[in-house]
Parts: sequence; structure tokens; C-alpha cells
Amino acid sequence: MRGPSLLVVGAGINGLWTAWRFLRAGWDVTLADAGPLPNPAAASWDQHRLIHPLGAESEADVHAIERALGGWAELWSRLGHSHYRQTGGLLGNRMEARSIFLGAAGWPCQRVGSASLAALVPGLRRHPEGGGLWTPRAGVLLADRIVTDMVRLIEGLGCRLLPYRPILEEEIREGRFRLGPGEAFAPDLTIVAAGAGTGEVMRMLAPRLTGVDQTMFYFSAPRAWERAPLLVDFGPHDDLWAAPPVAGTMLKLAASDLAVPGGPFDSDALSERIAETFRTIEWRFVRQARCRYARTADGPRILEPVRGTDQRVWVVAGCNGSGFKLAPLVAELVWQHARGQVEALA
Repeated sequence: MRGPSLLVVGAGINGLWTAWRFLRAGWDVTLADAGPLPNPAAASWDQHRLIHPLGAESEADVHAIERALGGWAELWSRLGHSHYRQTGGLLGNRMEARSIFLGAAGWPCQRVGSASLAALVPGLRRHPEGGGLWTPRAGVLLADRIVTDMVRLIEGLGCRLLPYRPILEEEIREGRFRLGPGEAFAPDLTIVAAGAGTGEVMRMLAPRLTGVDQTMFYFSAPRAWERAPLLVDFGPHDDLWAAPPVAGTMLKLAASDLAVPGGPFDSDALSERIAETFRTIEWRFVRQARCRYARTADGPRILEPVRGTDQRVWVVAGCNGSGFKLAPLVAELVWQHARGQVEALA
């Protein structure tokens, strides 16, 4: 018997996880994206993404990372292999407050001094004042490999893939999508997960979303960096972060304070931060890349029905830079909010 039908708009990590969550519940799922599948131009496409609780603002934030890691472990089990590499993590700022949150949540962490920092981080020139906060439970998600495998996974489960199929707001509101000559599709539920492009797909949300560009530098670095931890809040402005070159990737660095809403990027500022923090004589610059994500004006992520659609259209947007690592939790939230719709269709 055919289950209820879902259209997911956007094949980034949130769209892929949402599609997989509904497929496992017996739904008939279609996934559409304006580009190819997978899409190398999407924000979710990169060598790696960090996953750690070192930016936690509360004990609840730490527990969210714990649950997210559980979700990723479920995916590894289904795939038969893992795209997670546990590297450990080092925080260079606000150690006291963060250690309180981590300790309250039972997350292993400890303060380390300058000598330990020098041993953990190759070529560290500028030590964070007061040492650092170390946790062994942090690592990187191999993002492009995850996206590639998830596209294969959901297609194997019967998901209909629609690459190069931009979805218009008028179609979403009408609830009817033309797939070809004489072929139309009217899903029971539509989830818009278009990432930084959400404001273009759903123009009514544009005033609540700001596209933010994070530029990253990639380096070929000495092999010692393959054993290094991920870094958070290092450098002269306490805003440098780094992903170590594990599993054949490159060393990646960026500065959170240099993430800007459009406009030109100050590459000299990032270069200066890196040069002040590390001895880079043995590094080789390879390339720079940009990741665009959506930031909400009022902080919290948008997860809500679209007005005038009888709750048959939901939007998830505004990852605020944390969308990849928390994708398992976002998909579960989308599922929970759609449960009333599931019951109405039963």
C-alpha cells in the first residue's frame, strides 16, 4: 500500500536527512534540487565539517551534540562504514564557562597548559592566554563523502530524485508540481530545506534571513597535523578555527568573526591571523572556498508551517552555521512536527 507522499525541496544535508527520516517511516519521498545530485556548489559540499560541544552556551547544547553523534552513528551503521574521524578538540577562549557546561553534561574535558598545547598543535606560535580546554570527544564529519553516500542511500530506498529542478514558490503554495508533459505531482506534505537559498524560494521569509559567507583557506601541511585536534577560538582575535587534514583532506582554517553578509572578503585579515598564530613556513596554500549559510534575524532556527497551506508546507531554515553537524536532530524535529499531518492522512 502506498504511504503518504513527501516532497523535499533542497538536497543539502538537512534535505537529505529529512528524506531519509521519512523514507524509514514508509513515506513515498521525492527530493528536488536546482542543481545536480549531489551538488558540489551546495554549502553542504566540503571536505569536512566540525562536530564538537566547545561552543556550547548551555548544558542543553552539549546534550544536543551527544544526540547528534548518536544520529550519525545510526547512519554509519546503515552505510556499513563511518565518515567520522575523532580528532579531539581544543578551545582557546572562554574555557571556564564552557568547562562548566561540559562538566555538568558529563562530557570529558580538561584544562591544559602551554606545554601541552605546544605538543598537541604543530607549529603553534601564539598560545591562548591561560592555556586551553581539551576534549577527546570531538572530530570531523567528512562532508562530501556523507552527501554522496546519502544520495545513493535514499535512491536505493526508492526516493525519486529530481536534479536540476528548481521549485517555485507559486508551485509550493499551490501544492502541485509539474514534472513533465502531462505529469503532475501533488504531495501530501512539502518540506522546504533550501539552506541559504530559502529566501529566494520562499520570498516571504527573505526579511528574516541573512546570507552569510564564511571563507576558508586550505593548506597542504606537514604530516604532524594529521594527528592534531580541531581548534576553536584561537589566534589574536580568539576567532580562528581549524579542521585537521585527516583521511586525505587538507588543513582548513577560517575565522568566525570574518563571516560576513555578502560583500568582499578580507583575505588579508585571515592571512594575518594565521601567520600570527602558527609557524607556516612548511605550509603550502592550495585554495580558498566560500560557504554560504543563512542566519536568522532573531537567533533561533526557523521550523514552521507556511501560512495559507493548511500545514502541508513546512520550512526549515537558518542553521546559523551549525546545520551540518545537527542535521540528524533537525530531521527528527521535522518528523515530529509533521506527525499531526501523518495522523490526519492515516
